[in-house]
Amino acid sequence: MNTEKDFSPLTPNIVRALNDKLYEKRKVAALEIEKLVREFVAQNNSTQIRHVIQILASEFALSQHPHSRKGGLIGLAACSIALGKESGLYLKELIEPVLTCFNDSDSRLRYYACEALYNIVKVARGAVLPHFNVLFDGLSKLAADPDPNVKSGSELLDRLLKVRFQYKPCRDISWKFNVSLDCKSLMDSSRS
Repeated sequence: MNTEKDFSPLTPNIVRALNDKLYEKRKVAALEIEKLVREFVAQNNSTQIRHVIQILASEFALSQHPHSRKGGLIGLAACSIALGKESGLYLKELIEPVLTCFNDSDSRLRYYACEALYNIVKVARGAVLPHFNVLFDGLSKLAADPDPNVKSGSELLDRLLKVRFQYKPCRDISWKFNVSLDCKSLMDSSRS
């Protein structure tokens, strides 16, 4: 990670802490990111919000360095928490780097990815519905993970997703279901 690079609006202290090997320091950085993003939400500054998410995704979560990836994951989850109900506007940018980390060779990183996605989904609630296919695909890979912690994390995420999709009204899905039933009854009646 190039520490001389400009990561603004992230401060040098946040960048340093996101890259730290200690979870506690990365957690402190995440709290600072949460505070920063809350300020941008209050200012209705979507450009800066997207910029922070882009930095966390490309420079951290998708980095070659494992501690940077862990910092990126906790930072993306912190963004989602700060965004609250507004997180639905940024879900694609928040989810994609996390799902990429599901394929990491480091089991701890896969676990942190589960944890980050859990927090993102928990905050976004029903807004995750349009992303169901990619979430299901990513989760199905982790269901067979050899690491028990990753498997446990994926099971928690699975339960949360089931709750989110169970209580979200799905007018489009019911409409498609009714159309397919009508087509089926038409085909059945044409055979008689």
